[in-house]
Formats: sequence, structure tokens, C-alpha cells
Amino acid sequence: MNRLCMGCMQEYDDKFEVCPHCGYAFNTPAKQSYHIPPGSVLEQRYIVGKVLGFGGFGVTYLGWDYLMERKVAIKEYLPSEFATRMPTQQKVTVYSGEKEEQFKEGLAKTLDEARRLAKFEAVPGIVQIYDCFEANGTSYIVMEFLEGMSLKEYLAEHGKMTVEQAIPVILQIAAAMEAVHKAGILHRDIAPDNIYVLNPDEPDALQVKLLDFGAARYATTKHSKSLSVIIKPGYAPEEQYRSRGDQGTWTDVYALAATFYKMITGVTPEDAMERSVKDEVKKPSKLGVKIGKPVETALMNAMNVKIQDRTQTMEEFSQELQAAEVKERKRTKDKNDVGKVPRWVFLVSGGAIVAVAVAAALMLTGVIQFRIRSDSATLEADIVRVPNVVNHLADEAETILADHQLGMSRDKMVYSKEIPQDMVSYQEIKENTAVERNTTLVVWISMGEEKGVVPTIKGLSQEEAQKLLEEAGFTNIRIQESQEPGVYLSVLDISKEQGSQVPLDEEIVITVCMNQESQEGDASTKVTVPDLMEMTREEAEKAIADAGLKVSWIEETSDEPEGTLLGQSPEAGQEVNKDSYVEVRISKGAEKMYMPNVQLLTEQEAIDILEEMGLSVSDVTQQYSDSVERGKVISQSIAQDTEVKKGDSVSLVISRGKDPAKATTSPPRQTQAPAAQTPAATQPPQTQPVTQPPTQTLPPETEPPTTQAPVTTPAPTTTAPPETETPPLLPF
Repeated sequence: MNRLCMGCMQEYDDKFEVCPHCGYAFNTPAKQSYHIPPGSVLEQRYIVGKVLGFGGFGVTYLGWDYLMERKVAIKEYLPSEFATRMPTQQKVTVYSGEKEEQFKEGLAKTLDEARRLAKFEAVPGIVQIYDCFEANGTSYIVMEFLEGMSLKEYLAEHGKMTVEQAIPVILQIAAAMEAVHKAGILHRDIAPDNIYVLNPDEPDALQVKLLDFGAARYATTKHSKSLSVIIKPGYAPEEQYRSRGDQGTWTDVYALAATFYKMITGVTPEDAMERSVKDEVKKPSKLGVKIGKPVETALMNAMNVKIQDRTQTMEEFSQELQAAEVKERKRTKDKNDVGKVPRWVFLVSGGAIVAVAVAAALMLTGVIQFRIRSDSATLEADIVRVPNVVNHLADEAETILADHQLGMSRDKMVYSKEIPQDMVSYQEIKENTAVERNTTLVVWISMGEEKGVVPTIKGLSQEEAQKLLEEAGFTNIRIQESQEPGVYLSVLDISKEQGSQVPLDEEIVITVCMNQESQEGDASTKVTVPDLMEMTREEAEKAIADAGLKVSWIEETSDEPEGTLLGQSPEAGQEVNKDSYVEVRISKGAEKMYMPNVQLLTEQEAIDILEEMGLSVSDVTQQYSDSVERGKVISQSIAQDTEVKKGDSVSLVISRGKDPAKATTSPPRQTQAPAAQTPAATQPPQTQPVTQPPTQTLPPETEPPTTQAPVTTPAPTTTAPPETETPPLLPF
């Protein structure tokens, strides 16, 4: 009888416990207790398989459509901030109060978006949506299951693309988005991680599809204080950073152009808010990219910071990318310059009377005003600058970001030659980037330099030794020849201690015997090989010497006690040349093991790794964490790189996610500079409690996405004051 594998949705004989197609074990539990158990059925039609991915807004499962007999992907709406699922239950538990309202609004918008997108099943370049429904107290979207990899993964694996390879990809997405835009839908999150490559093995003819239309975006409603879900630095235009920003087709054009830029240069464009202050994005040709002038102009037109300067539609962008000649769009200048300081100011010298006169003259002419900095030259109160946290200890980095009204998410542990262990090695948003207050900054934590365990290779052949070293990950292997007596082409010595941990790129020298004569012995005299088993090393050496032979020791890791003889060649009783070698395998004891770093892995991933090593997970506790995703390991009881042995016990602390009891109120927002006071006003300013909620940061719920550029209202900017503007000579 056959069973359906929950790991690949292929059938196999149920006499096997492990799928022969993909290796998925029968009855493997869900990754997290709040995930739907594999084998569950939705709507009496869809079989739920293993988890493909999960995050703060939901879970994506592999599925099987029983009716249509095809693989599908099933997206479950399960925002961790608003809801969870109790173990052994299918129904979702929604938190009460305001969170319940937020959950319901997000659910409704997710379903609405799915239904609208389902109409585009005939449009190439958009993932097909087959079904959407409500069940278990939440919503589900059933869509086509795609084989391949994301464009982000493709670029990481293959490197940057040529312009000729990239343009067809961009045109596919542009054509798809053109159809979607006509229906009044915006994507707002076009980036390499949301573009899926179906045929990564055909770099000159890539076929792609666009994923993730707004489901996560709508999970954060008008009540949310964070815009981080719809802000992807480098790809999000500046209007997405602003309350009631004028978003439209041009918003997606910018993101697609930024993706094109990344594909051909390998560089993520600078953050749009940074560019609005000082635009330092270089043209691809300046970065060594072979690109025609028309294509480069089309790209830079589509990446203009200001809406009115930018290519407005996908159709227009596609046309310019394929045109023989493209006109460069002029960038408009800000009209809020308060004036340049006249040159005569810098020639003034003298006492205070002259200085006061100068200041008065400047005030009268409007060069110096009491409100010294215009709103357009400063960041809105909702916007903060990202500090640098690279090279800071992770806990220290979290504190620094909290001081800047930012959150931190520890995404993964990575090896680093430059950054010491336990320190932040990478931050997703660059230092000094302007972002929405309460944005969560994704960071990577260093595990230090990657190391490998030096295998036991003494006595082995050069070929075997090199193979073991390479399998252990070592890449810098040098062979040193020796005429010392020994078995020809065997390893006499190694520069690193066997069983020790060594950086993978560090040089390892192995000394190889090149003395062929010493191995042959005296063919004129034959001797009998003694039986060495059950002897100690010293006894074996004496027995071999007494027999007129030489010994070559081959050390091996083994569960047998150190020093135990494991085998010999030639075998006992054979006649061999006098002074020839007998190879004896001897135990070095159990293989040395070192504690891995399992932080930021899921609980099950960590347990699997540790149990595979023969370690025991004795205690698992849970605690709240602001920076570690729910279900992932916060800490381990045995530190990374500590020597361990089979049977040792390890305790893990697992994140429960953010503490729902903690209030997450934002500081009151100040929208303009305080009014200047005259010298007579000497009393201290009166403060009043702020009772109004923080300003809404998403477009109004009732307004559909616009599909044409606004005419009357120019896009807000954060342009810095001209460098020629001089600060006031005197404080007022």
C-alpha cells in the first residue's frame, strides 16, 4: 500500500518509514507547536504537508490538492503579534482587545487582495492563486507551488548578471505589473526576494514570477505604529517612508528599477531617504557595467527620487528600456531655500556692536529667521537615523537601537574572519539611513572564524589524507615530501594536532614519505608476520622488531579505548620480505567533538543537530525575547567550540517572541519646531501631556491605490540645506 509523503507529496510504499524521493520521515511533527500538523486536511480538499517557511505574519505549507491532484503552496494568515495556535489544536487563538480588531482587519484585507489577484491567472509572471477561504478562525490562500529559487538566492549563488540577461527578467515583471496596475493594485514590495526564478540553470533565458502581493503589508493595519513591513531599504522609494505618501504605479517602477540596478551591479542602491538628502547612487557604467546609454538613462529615470521626476508607469519603463534613444529626465530642485548669506557677511570684523548690526540686517533681509531650519530640511519626527551596531556585542547593539527608538531582530548566525564571536557582523539597514521610528533592524551575529576538526590521517596514504582534509572543509593543504623511512606515499606527520579545531583557511602541511626503497625490504630473506592483536602498542612494536620487520602506525578514531589495536596488514602468518613494513591500525579513542552554535535555529533544528552528534537535550525552557523570533533558540548551556563527548547534556532556551504584556507606546510626535521666544519671555515653557495617538503611518484604508502621478502636490522631501548656507552668527 502506498502513502503520500508530507515532505514532497509523492507516493511511496508504506513499508518504508522514510520517503525514498526526498528523505522525509513518516510522522515527522510540525516545526513549531503552533503549526498545523502534517497530514491535516482543509476544506475536505487540501492536505497540509511540511512547513516551507514562516515568519511574523503567517506560515506557508507544502500542500496537495486532492481534487486537482497537484502540489500547491498554502499560506495561513497567522500574525504572531495578534494570534497563536495552542498545541494539538487546529483553531487559531486570537488575542483579545485591540489586537483582535487588528487581526480581523488584516484577515479581511488579505482575503480581498487574494481574490483580486486570482483574476490574473492568465498573466505570465504572477504566481497563480487557486483558492482562498476561511477556516480554523483564520484565512488560507492556496497558490501554485513553484520549483526554483528567489532572485536574491540566484544572485547570491551566481553573482551579478549582464544587462542582456537582466533586461528580459525586468520586462517580464513589468508586463505582469502593467496588468495588475490597470486593476488598481499596487505591489509595494518588489525586490529580489519577491521574484522567483523558475529555471535557474538557464541564465540566458530566465523565467520568473512575482510573489507576495501585499499579504504581509495588510497585516499591519491603520492601528500599527510600525511601517517596517512595507519598507525595504534600497528598493522602497521615499514616498513609502511618509505618512499619506503619494503612492502609485511610480512606486513599483522605482522598486523594479532598483532591482534591475542590483542585478547588473551587484550593489543595493542607497536608501531613498538618504538619496533625498544627498544622492550618491552611481550610474552602472561608473561601476564597470557594460551598458548602453539608452538603457542606463531609462534605468536612472525610473530611479529618480522625486515622484515628479520619475518614470510614471511600467509601460513607459518598458518602452524606454527598449528604445534606441531615451531623454534624461531633469531633476527638479527644492523651492524652499531660505537664501544664501551675502558675501559681505564674511568680510565683517569688529566688536559686538558690528555683529549685532550684521545680525539685524540679516533678519531684516530674511536671510536669518527665528525658525532657523525649515521643515523640509529636517527629518519628520516619525523618522530616525539608524546607528552603527556592527562590531558591538549583540545585547549591547539591542540597547543602542532601543535608545534610538528602533527594534532589533537577530536573523542568523554567520561565520566571520573579521568580526569576533557574539558581535554583530552585519546590519541590513546601513548606518545613518533615515527610517520610520520603531522599525526593526535585522542583524546577523558572528560565530567568529569558521573552523574544522583536523582529521586523524597519520599513516594513511596521501590521497586518503587529502580527501579527509577536504571533506572536513580545509582548503589550504600543502604537501611536504620526505625521504625518511616509512610506507611509500603515506603520511608521516601533520603540522596541526589531529582532533583539534583549526580555521578552515589556515595552512595545513602534511609530510609524505617518498622513500620507495625503504618499503620493499630485503627480498632475499623471508620472515613471518606475528599476530599483534590483543597486544599493547609497546608489545606490538617489540614483536615486530623481533620478527625483523618495521611498523607503520595508522591512527583511527574509534569507540574502542585509546591504544587498542584494531587491525594489521599483512595479516598474521604471512611470509614477507625482511625489513618491510607492517601497517597497524590503532585507536585514538572517540572522535573529538566540539559544541556547535545552534542559536537562532528553530528548536527542532537545534535538537536534530545535537542528537545527531550524540548529545542529549535535557532541558528546554522558554522566555520572551524582543529580538529573537518565536520558536528559535536564544541561548545554549554549553558554549560554542567547547569540547564535548557523546551523551553530554545540553539545555536550550527558546524564544516565546515578544512579551505581549509589554506596552509598545511611541514617544509623542512633534511635527514642527517650537516657536521662537522673545528675550522678554523668560519663564520656563509649560509642558502638557500628549493624549493623542501617534500619527497614522499608512495610507487611509478607504483610499484605493492611485494609478497616476499627482499633479498638484509635489512629493515631500528631506533635502538637506545647501552647503553654502551658513548657520546664524548669533544665537537668538
